[in-house]
Amino acid sequence: MFRRVLMTSLVVAALAPGAASAATVQLFPFKGMGRADSPAATGQLSVRSPTPQLAVSTLTLRGLTPGRAYVAHYHALGKAATEPCSSQGPVTLGFPAFKANARGQATVVLRADSARIAGALGAYVNVHTASDLTVVPLCAALLKTGAAPATPATAPAPTAATPVAAAPVTVKVGDNVFQPTSLTVPAGTTVTWLHTGQITHNVLSLTVADLKSPDLRPGDKYSYTFKTPGTYTYYCSYHDGMSATITVTNR
Repeated sequence: MFRRVLMTSLVVAALAPGAASAATVQLFPFKGMGRADSPAATGQLSVRSPTPQLAVSTLTLRGLTPGRAYVAHYHALGKAATEPCSSQGPVTLGFPAFKANARGQATVVLRADSARIAGALGAYVNVHTASDLTVVPLCAALLKTGAAPATPATAPAPTAATPVAAAPVTVKVGDNVFQPTSLTVPAGTTVTWLHTGQITHNVLSLTVADLKSPDLRPGDKYSYTFKTPGTYTYYCSYHDGMSATITVTNR
């Protein structure tokens, strides 16, 4: 039976803005999900806060299938179940895509705004196979804080603004690299990926279901309009380490 980690006060101290100890490190074990292809999968998630606004998450994984490509991401804890890994929460952050080494091991690091890690109810991390995101060999429960806070009755309803089209932006898809690897655009921007390399690539998001290109060959293009502010990680599923981020800001 997986021992749920409910270190609410300590984790909040490590992750919340204004935390007293920026050097706090919290450790969370991964739970094996009973996959026949990864029966010995195990590992640990560490979360370190070098500043009150920054969280550095490190996955140290073992028992994976050697040479297989994987992805991992944070979920906000959902309301569907008391077991975090079964709560069907939405994805909030994606780790860089990675591949297990010849011994079935991998270490992955994600630096992100600490406020984006724990959702209203908490968080957990799933590790998926890159070829099929429904295959989840490992899960780690990070935090459970209880019921979601109610929306204040006095909170004003957002006023819809007339959208203004932003200038389109192009990202070049070279062989094993997106250029630029980091991009900041205003909400409403259409980003077009232009294949300038020689081998097949694709563009897949860990956080947006419909940001998913077909296979791109030399000269092909794929476009997506970013409407909601946030930080979006995307990657090519064919090539280890080929990932990039787009930060979408308010106008």
